[in-house]
Amino acid sequence: PKQFCDLVGDESLFQGTVSRNRNVCEKTVVVTNRDNYFMAANQIAETGIPFGGVLFFLEPCGRNTAPAIALACLALSPDEVVLVSPSDHLVKDVAAYETTVRAAEQIARSGKMVTFGIKPSYAETGYGYIEGSSDASLPGGGRTVKAFHEKPDRARAETFIKNPAFCWNSGIFCFTAGVYLAELKKSAPAIYDASLRAYEKAHRDSDEGTGFVSIHIAFDDMTAIPANSIDYAVMEKSANVAVIPSDFGWNDLGSFDSLYDVTDKDADGNTLCEGLVNVESKNNLIVKGKRTVAAIGIEDIIIVDTHDALLVAKRGSSQLVKLAVEKLQAGSEHEKM
Repeated sequence: PKQFCDLVGDESLFQGTVSRNRNVCEKTVVVTNRDNYFMAANQIAETGIPFGGVLFFLEPCGRNTAPAIALACLALSPDEVVLVSPSDHLVKDVAAYETTVRAAEQIARSGKMVTFGIKPSYAETGYGYIEGSSDASLPGGGRTVKAFHEKPDRARAETFIKNPAFCWNSGIFCFTAGVYLAELKKSAPAIYDASLRAYEKAHRDSDEGTGFVSIHIAFDDMTAIPANSIDYAVMEKSANVAVIPSDFGWNDLGSFDSLYDVTDKDADGNTLCEGLVNVESKNNLIVKGKRTVAAIGIEDIIIVDTHDALLVAKRGSSQLVKLAVEKLQAGSEHEKM
């Protein structure tokens, strides 16, 4: 999975998430699929973070973010401030991030749910947008949320970025555990009730090797929880949401194009890559495995070489990679051979 890969720098996106949030949080709760437990536990151990204060929720299957966050909040005191952070995002300016988190904490302690809105740098059509009020009087320049907007077309995105009240939706949130559970119970009672039953029936144990405590959710209890995201189940239905316009070098690395934007490059605009043979080639993203890659006379190309597949694509078209993956999984390419 993407979050366990060291795509940028010497640590994985997951390790970066854990490390920067340990600077502002007293303890860490990791909600993940149980098949990812050993990868996550080993990578936490590699960071040198003390084992105490790390709690794992192990899901047998995914039911989206609203139930995952509910399970974590059920294990906490109602007045505890919770910072919800996706594990596969990149944050380059950690100092600015910490300042924003501290402001969000102040707003959360007042009883609001806070979402982190990224100040848009261009008319992105692949993100949802958050519209804040004109009054930016909350800590950190926070605003009351007026509306959430789905991924727009190009014309609407161009309109949104001209208005300083609009931000990209980052998927990072802050609130007290009690406020989130109360809002979930009000707007999505079926998710709340099923999550509570799953939590109450869960099995708890401790890993002798790492010392990490894990809460195991039973398969039948997990599948009984309606699947929904925190945005749809809670945030978009609540009148108690604030947004902090944020600028801390955020990127969700949702495509190979976004990966190109954040990687170091040589004088020709090619991503720095050991073992690359470059002959009159410019502005290429090259992610290589063990083999040498020779790029000759190409521009604006994505090349990803793995042990079992080779991807070659035009930069700007990487959103279509999922279609290639679907064909591979369906076996269509093998059938043609």
